[in-house]
Amino acid sequence: SDIWEDYLMTPRNVNKMYFSELLNIPNVSAIDAAAIMNVRKQGDRISSYRNLRKIPGISHYGAVNLKNYIFYKNQATDNRIYMDYQLKYDDAPYESSVKDMFTETMLRNDTTELSNGYWGFFKMDKTTPAVLNKLRLRYNNQWKAGALYYSNKGERTPLDDNFKKFLDNGKYYLGYNNSFDFGKIKTVIGNYRATFGEGLVMENTDFYSPRKTGYGFSKRIVGIIGDLSRTQEYSLRGGAAQFISKYVNASAFVSSDNKDAIVFDSNANGKIDDDDDVFSYVTLSRRFTNSQLEDAESHFFPNGARIAPRLDYLNEKLAGIHIEFSPMIGTHIGFTGYNAIYDKDFTVYQADTDNPATDLRYLLIEDASDNPSKKFKLIDSEISSLYSTKSYKYGYDRNYRRVLGIDWQTTINNTSIQGEYAQLRVNDPSDLIGVRLMFPFASFEINNDFKNDPSALILSSRSQFDNLYILAMYRDYDLEFDNPYSRAFSESQRFDDTILEKLTYGLNNTLLTDMFNNSAQASAEQGFYLETRYQFNRYFTISKAYLDIWKRKADGRRNVRFEGTLQFRPIHALRFDLRYKQQIKRYDETLDRGRSKVDETTLKLRSYLSAFDILQLEYRYSRTLSPPYTSLTNSAEIGGADMAQANTLFNGDYIAADYTHHFNDNLKVKGAIMFWKGNHWDFEDVNLDFVDDEGMKYWFTFSSKVANNLYLSLKYKHERYIPHYKEFRVYNELPDPPEQYYFPRVENFYNSLRLQIDWKL
Repeated sequence: SDIWEDYLMTPRNVNKMYFSELLNIPNVSAIDAAAIMNVRKQGDRISSYRNLRKIPGISHYGAVNLKNYIFYKNQATDNRIYMDYQLKYDDAPYESSVKDMFTETMLRNDTTELSNGYWGFFKMDKTTPAVLNKLRLRYNNQWKAGALYYSNKGERTPLDDNFKKFLDNGKYYLGYNNSFDFGKIKTVIGNYRATFGEGLVMENTDFYSPRKTGYGFSKRIVGIIGDLSRTQEYSLRGGAAQFISKYVNASAFVSSDNKDAIVFDSNANGKIDDDDDVFSYVTLSRRFTNSQLEDAESHFFPNGARIAPRLDYLNEKLAGIHIEFSPMIGTHIGFTGYNAIYDKDFTVYQADTDNPATDLRYLLIEDASDNPSKKFKLIDSEISSLYSTKSYKYGYDRNYRRVLGIDWQTTINNTSIQGEYAQLRVNDPSDLIGVRLMFPFASFEINNDFKNDPSALILSSRSQFDNLYILAMYRDYDLEFDNPYSRAFSESQRFDDTILEKLTYGLNNTLLTDMFNNSAQASAEQGFYLETRYQFNRYFTISKAYLDIWKRKADGRRNVRFEGTLQFRPIHALRFDLRYKQQIKRYDETLDRGRSKVDETTLKLRSYLSAFDILQLEYRYSRTLSPPYTSLTNSAEIGGADMAQANTLFNGDYIAADYTHHFNDNLKVKGAIMFWKGNHWDFEDVNLDFVDDEGMKYWFTFSSKVANNLYLSLKYKHERYIPHYKEFRVYNELPDPPEQYYFPRVENFYNSLRLQIDWKL
């Protein structure tokens, strides 16, 4: 968003922009960008928006979205410094899945004391809010610099750190961009983002986005840019450079940074120390200090923690390149690769041995006296397929991870075709065949022995007309393609439905759940996705419809998901949306116990009032047909029925009213009130909120232009809900089980504030 904001403040000359720069504008497709470049190739100059709109091949949607980011001739240079300071304050509570992880009891073998897990140990009901401070400086469009310090909820603030800690925990960069007759050069020192192709080889962000097609609002900003985002775990820190010309687009980047990791007691000495092995990267919901983690572990694990997270435990030295050749407008072929060298070993034990000392199941699942294979399911092979620098299967012992890929794109009239193929190199021979590219920290080997390496493939094609577009996409990701910097299209994130999500209470350390909660990688999938938008007359529009049919590689489960929205607009100021969604898991196994079906119908009315005010009313009805889990359907009484039979049907309702009112040009308020029963989701201004069970909430946001260069946004939210409280899972370990050990209804409520201040100079 920083890049797009700069474009709005100082637009670029559309007659001098390169193809890749046009592609980075929001909602501009490759077909739109190619249409502009073809006109310029003929020697024509785009002189106005009217001229832009009449370019053959450009869509109305693309032209409308482009016009605010461009000029049509060079503007007088304004030799000044632009400054932007942003403060964000947010005391919203933890999401329910994260709170469940923290509150899960950890004293499972002690019958004399009940523990409220990490939540109780760290008194997390009273924590500091999340605070973000960001400062950006820019001189013309050539020099850029910025610094960011983000303290998540309950974490350290800048005042708690010395200067060295402040530098380690903060983010900052210095960038230089300039255009010459032969091309454009971009350089960044500090923290930066690197994104290429379809995101299979490199896209370094901490955040997962489902069904990220690379079009519309899920677009990737491709190339090298300075990074002042909240990304922490997968941030790159070092130096990067990019060269853009008519025929070549090349980037090189190096990074050295410490990463948080899940570490286990590989030395079997009863404690986690500096020479233990790494199990996985992890993005923590709350970054406790290592000393805090050790204090908690000494309390929860008297015999020593077997596995636990550690901050900045792993040093990663990474080097990569991207070289892209464009023989003609709208067509390119690119090569991307990176090599990451580690100072610790990545080790993933196998789950098929009889030795508990080296069995993954005993490492992850609590109570080794029981047989953990009862809890370790086929889907959990996604865990056992994590990358190891010591591989028993492939027979190597190394200190690096290497990923190579090739991406391509071409535009033919009103159709663009693109794709990317990537491999995680595990069969590199000792004698190199081909080309070796040397870097400060790494080397890449391009040879003819690519067979049997874990790989990933994504292919897509998009055709657009004035009133219609069709997007088709195919993806196929191997189970062992464990690239921590892959952010490709998928329906679910890595570790979905595994014990890391479903068995928090049974893990040796509940904080392992963060491997799923904050996973940014795609799960191993194979599937076909089809999406369209079609305005078939002035009143009716299929605003978005898609169908996805895919197979989960870990266990072969086949799923289908459909969603479509029909919009009726009788007059410009009035719109009705009818939306329907259905998802079936195991659609080809009608008698399977794990089969489930969800369908959701939504009716929305939106009215555009005078002075740009908006009133919106929404009703949603959902049904979930799920497997017969006795823990959800049967009575919690001791000795109650435990037979699982038939399916369980859950119904849900959601009703909401949303209103936006402009008091004047400088002050507006937006608010909503809603009631629900069941599992639902809701867009709250700039947030996506997931709610469940039964409750109500209301919120409102005041946005004000306090002065010419000062903007303020203040959001207040109140939520009240009645969840099903969790059963005490230790009741059957107590010598005298209590008569009442389950609280069926516990009322919860909270208030939260979110403040944002932007000062621009």
